[in-house]
Amino acid sequence: MPHEVVTEPMPRRLLVGHDGSPASTEALRHAGRLALKSHGCLKVVLALPHAPPGAMLAPISVPALEREAQMAAERELTLGVAELDQHVSVTTVVTCACLRRALIRAWRCGEHDAVVLAAGGRLSPLAGAARAVRRLGVEPIVVGAASPWRRLRRPRRVRPTRRARPA
Repeated sequence: MPHEVVTEPMPRRLLVGHDGSPASTEALRHAGRLALKSHGCLKVVLALPHAPPGAMLAPISVPALEREAQMAAERELTLGVAELDQHVSVTTVVTCACLRRALIRAWRCGEHDAVVLAAGGRLSPLAGAARAVRRLGVEPIVVGAASPWRRLRRPRRVRPTRRARPA
């Protein structure tokens, strides 16, 4: 009896979360390769970064800092899109909302098959977006190294049970 190989269909409409980091650009490249194999298309959501709350205490111009960070994020996305194969259709959405909200809003439109994100640290916007997407019942395609907080811990040493002493 021949063995049947069951393969899942490759996603054709990929939603990519981008925060302006090089890791997100690597996730974009990975999504581009997937879209090229499946003759699919990409929708990239770029969440523009904001200045951290502590920046107001520093002797710098916060609006200028935010503008510079946003321009750097847009430049990173533009370079990443330019590196993709010319046969991959890419739609870019730039938003000032946080990445988590923007991805949820885009996913709820019902136009996408999969979500691609970069592996972020425990408290990064990418990790928060991945958790939010998982809550919607979708397992995102996470690209990059696993974060250090998810390393396997060595098993705890179990103490032997003590027996009661005979009286």
